[in-house]
Amino acid sequence: MIAAMEDVYGRYAEALRDGHRFAAAGKFKDALRCYRSATELAADRAVPHVALGGMLLRLGQTRDALAAYERALQLEPDDMDALTGSAAALLAAGRRAEAAQIQERIHGGRSMANGAPAANATTGSGADGLLASGEQARVAGKIDAAIDAWLAESAEHRAAGHHDADLDACLRALSLDSSAARVHLEIARAWVARGWRERAAERLRLLDRLLALQPDRQVAAAARDLPRG
Repeated sequence: MIAAMEDVYGRYAEALRDGHRFAAAGKFKDALRCYRSATELAADRAVPHVALGGMLLRLGQTRDALAAYERALQLEPDDMDALTGSAAALLAAGRRAEAAQIQERIHGGRSMANGAPAANATTGSGADGLLASGEQARVAGKIDAAIDAWLAESAEHRAAGHHDADLDACLRALSLDSSAARVHLEIARAWVARGWRERAAERLRLLDRLLALQPDRQVAAAARDLPRG
């Protein structure tokens, strides 16, 4: 079951990554196709809907972009990227009053429904920068740098409680090097944060086997601090 789920995650991560690559190359229709595939593979995750909304907005399809952002916000009401994109789409549609209300949520005291400080609203932009840095490193062939950037991105999302985006970043890193112990450590952390203790414990057992082949004291020490059941 876990293997099948990881296969879906892998295909989803690939579709999302290809979408980013096409978007960076200016191939917007190809990017749109990839983002649609990502939403089909992970319809219950906000991240691909945000990516789809951004590309639709870039292509001038404002109504469809708003629908994509609305779906993302149904899944994660406080997702800063979805809120920001929705405000931009509303402005493009001439709906300035509604856009102003969302911007107030982003910058004001209502930006976090769970009562977290409004300062946390900067997390999305920091994660976006790490995502972009990782993609640039990957294109340049700097695999370790790309992995490090995406694992840092995952930590940003985790701190903000964006669990889907957290795991997405981990899986992007995993696609570059499936034997990297630090990547499996972050996946375990992501699953613990989400409350998936059984899956985290299984990942940690896999990590133990990897560390037996390729010892890493820092990763091993960090792994010992995670629950295993």
